[in-house]
Amino acid sequence: MRHPIRNTLAAALLAAAALPAAAQTAAPALKSGDTWNYRLTNLYNHADLGIVTRAVTAAGANELRIATGAAEGQARHEERYSGPGSLAAGTLSDRAEGPLTPALTLAPFPLREGERWTQKVVRDDAASREKRETLIQGKVVGWETVKVPAGEFRALRIERRIDLGDFDPFRGPTLRWETEWYAPDVKGAVKLQVIEEYFENRYNRMQSPLPGTRSLYELVSYKAG
Repeated sequence: MRHPIRNTLAAALLAAAALPAAAQTAAPALKSGDTWNYRLTNLYNHADLGIVTRAVTAAGANELRIATGAAEGQARHEERYSGPGSLAAGTLSDRAEGPLTPALTLAPFPLREGERWTQKVVRDDAASREKRETLIQGKVVGWETVKVPAGEFRALRIERRIDLGDFDPFRGPTLRWETEWYAPDVKGAVKLQVIEEYFENRYNRMQSPLPGTRSLYELVSYKAG
């Protein structure tokens, strides 16, 4: 005796098993000496602010260190990561710096198109010496072709909204939007757009935020370590 429903179900299960798993983009194997040079542009007036250099200074099993060189108006600093895309200590913005517990997920490797994440961490704020909450909401949007001074790349677009939780007695907290185009070919971002807004009154978020930083980083060159 035949069982058409059972046979149909079995066929469907076999077909599903034959489908490839959702494509993933693995974390980069970063090495000491990996170096990226970016052209920094002020998006208010499109002024060229010079070259920002990021270089891996240490790459161990449980910790990465990446140093960022200064362009015009930018301070030099070093960031510590527990792994690729996981910021353990460093500078999120010129208004938010310090160790983060747990590490803040900037890119949830392995990356999958359409993936979303939300995370709240505590930052030991370097400026105020207080513990401040940082909230991130992110999405891996999908693949795009991006043209920058270093060339043309296939890159995954990643969007992040970060409530920096910064403290200032004279103004409200800062919201930061980052759009990153991550290219596996260079083990990092080929383009990063940063937009910040802040509230005039730190006790009232019902008001409209005011414009802050507007910056664009575009890859000029990459050198493997």
